[in-house]
Amino acid sequence: MRRLIPTLSIALAAALVAGCGTTSGDTGGSGSSAGPSAAPATSKLEPTAAVRQAMERSLAGTVTMDASVKAGNQSITLSGKMDPAAKTIHVTGNAPEPIEARLIGDAAYIKSDSLDGDKPWMKIDLSKLRPTSSLRQSFDLKAQTGIIGGIVTTQEVSPGHYSGTADLNKAAEAAGTDGGMRDGLESTAKLAKDPKAIPFEATVDGDGRLTALSYTIATKKVGDLVTDMKMSGFGEQVSVTAPPAGDTEPASAEMYKFL
Repeated sequence: MRRLIPTLSIALAAALVAGCGTTSGDTGGSGSSAGPSAAPATSKLEPTAAVRQAMERSLAGTVTMDASVKAGNQSITLSGKMDPAAKTIHVTGNAPEPIEARLIGDAAYIKSDSLDGDKPWMKIDLSKLRPTSSLRQSFDLKAQTGIIGGIVTTQEVSPGHYSGTADLNKAAEAAGTDGGMRDGLESTAKLAKDPKAIPFEATVDGDGRLTALSYTIATKKVGDLVTDMKMSGFGEQVSVTAPPAGDTEPASAEMYKFL
């Protein structure tokens, strides 16, 4: 179990909203919130504002995310469906062993061969986790800002396709303190060779939603950390159910100390 949680936390944090809307309120627009079905603005936004607003549009409703994270010879692949308003998430993938995670409100269910227990699923009450818990942060969509909050340069290289750089320190400053995302970004910045210039590429569809985001963090010791994320299924219904009670056991008091 001790080798599962760090991997799972990093994987979920990367896949579930490596760039979900910032808490600073900087949308680059007129100040009104654009929902996922809203038509794109008539006037063209400048590139940085376009990418930030596109991410907010993508995550304003239900969405499917497919992500891969590579570091050296290690790789993680995840696919997740989520409804931010209902606070429900269903994730499956390999990190590197097969994993499955479900979130229904504050109840998180995790299944993995690495779990120590008599039953296949472990139930975790997120409200019992420390505010800085990386696992809690992984499921806290509102706390996520990722590199989007730290974009410093952006150019539209072709219609709907953008490239630029982000500053991890600026991203940390823009991040909320709830859920530990700021701490995570600050820690990542310390590992990066040049935290002020993280290259990224993004794709925005005709409805002004971000459909792809990739970025590479060159680290001092473990090589390049490459994240590739795609979003689709906007507005599709997301239904998440709890595993059978007979297959589930609650996390122990000792486990909460570790989480």
